[in-house]
Amino acid sequence: MSPHPTPSDQGVRRVVGLGESLLRLSPPGHQRLEQASDLAVHVGGAELNTLIAAAALGVPAVWATRLADNPLGRRIAAHAAAHGVRAEVDWDPSARAPLYFVEHGVPPRPSEVLYDRSGTAMTRLTPDAFAWKDLVADAGAALSTGITCALGEGPAAAVTAFFCAAREAGAVTVFDVNHRVRLWSWEEAVPVLRGVLGHVDLLLAGRQDLLRLLPDADPEADQVALARRAIETYGHRMVVLRETSQLPGRRVRTAVTAVTADEVCAGPAYEADVVDAFGAGDAALGVLLASRLAGDDLATTVDKAAWAGAFQHTLPGDVCLVRPADLTRRGAPARRILR
Repeated sequence: MSPHPTPSDQGVRRVVGLGESLLRLSPPGHQRLEQASDLAVHVGGAELNTLIAAAALGVPAVWATRLADNPLGRRIAAHAAAHGVRAEVDWDPSARAPLYFVEHGVPPRPSEVLYDRSGTAMTRLTPDAFAWKDLVADAGAALSTGITCALGEGPAAAVTAFFCAAREAGAVTVFDVNHRVRLWSWEEAVPVLRGVLGHVDLLLAGRQDLLRLLPDADPEADQVALARRAIETYGHRMVVLRETSQLPGRRVRTAVTAVTADEVCAGPAYEADVVDAFGAGDAALGVLLASRLAGDDLATTVDKAAWAGAFQHTLPGDVCLVRPADLTRRGAPARRILR
């Protein structure tokens, strides 16, 4: 199997994602929750964010999920549809919709997340919830993340079933570790994630992720050496390393490196002033998948992905609004106004 999805004769092949999406509630500006008299509502969720980024660049995208059959669940489904993602929903009338609350910090105060997602529809996901074979038929890529695995044994088993079906259908399986310490500890996560990694073709991870997920990892090894060790250990076709470095003030630098058994491709780093710290990794992965599905070479892919991650920091909300015209400006001097 190729280390990346390829275009079909009929056009770009679709990407299918499995995961939970949440309503994000945040106080205006940089208020704390206890100060707030009103809350801004956004929709977030790693897999859906990634699919929206890919769909914005012309990739057909399908999202498999379970949602509460109530106005909040329908709000989430409408968000997917509004951004060109077709939702395959297993509606649950007895579940609640997942929420998370965000306080946007500025240095030295970090942004903080408060989750309220117990008893949601996706926590009841089972390995037979969907007809996986039908879901992934003709797909170029199948996507999920460690966040879905963190929701319980059923969701984690469903991710494995989803990936097995995707591989049988010829799709590339894509997994973002996306560890969330406020959902589960590394001690809880490692055995579950190691069970999933053997079914993953393209892994998105950071150096600290690999140090924990690789048995007997060398703490002195650099990230490329760790990525190659992951390829040897779990059989990945590619490991994508995304790095975000904090610069003075509210500025960050984002870079992406792709590692295969035979190649290391490090793209240029891009800097951004942070308006909203959420969704940058999802934007980078969505653009990376869109680029590979469109047949771009690896250097172009990592360049676009890093730029998209930086670009996402400039937008409020989780949703990726990168457009093809935006990508044509990467590397060009920043301009305050285009007119």
